Amino acid sequence: MVSGEDDHPGIGMEHAELRNVLDKLEGCRGVLSVRLLDEEEKDCIMRVEGQAEDKTLWGMCKSLNQGLREAVSRKYTIAMVIDTSKFEYPHHPYTRMECEDLIVGEQVMDEEKIKELKKDPTNLFLWNEFVVYVKKIPRDPERRKKLRVVFLPRAPPQLTSTPSVEKGVFGVPSVEGDLEIKKLLGVKDERPEIGSCVIGLEVKIVPMQN
Repeated sequence: MVSGEDDHPGIGMEHAELRNVLDKLEGCRGVLSVRLLDEEEKDCIMRVEGQAEDKTLWGMCKSLNQGLREAVSRKYTIAMVIDTSKFEYPHHPYTRMECEDLIVGEQVMDEEKIKELKKDPTNLFLWNEFVVYVKKIPRDPERRKKLRVVFLPRAPPQLTSTPSVEKGVFGVPSVEGDLEIKKLLGVKDERPEIGSCVIGLEVKIVPMQN
């Protein structure tokens, strides 16, 4: 069931295009529930996510969910509950560790690059695809406080061929944010493979073809 779009202010002439987007997402593999969020719901998710970001992650530093933040900042934000074993995620690295403008850790997808990085004993692999460049971590305690694990924004593959969608961005919530989204969508399924995500976008009116 798709819900929420009729209560959203400002749809106006964009209603039909937005309706098409919601219908398309509802029909995607692994999607169980879809809802267009209103501003109050978006604020609620960001409050929960902000609290999660303030916690220490991986025993190293706080986090910044840039993907979710950008999705919520778009004019339209769509929340979805998904079966993560079936849903098509964007095929790009989504996590890295930063200290201001310096990348001190990142997700690496290339097997050959992983092999080369493992030859340097100062590169710490938190798991097989995520490396921390220990030599780049600031020694100054004050600068180290600025370390963040950043969850990057990505483009939603489900909407790449939809001409009415602009500035589409995909984000995945924290555990706490996931629970909040499921609550908003009225989903009580506790199976471990049932997760959630958000897609933010702008809508443009596509001229009718003669």
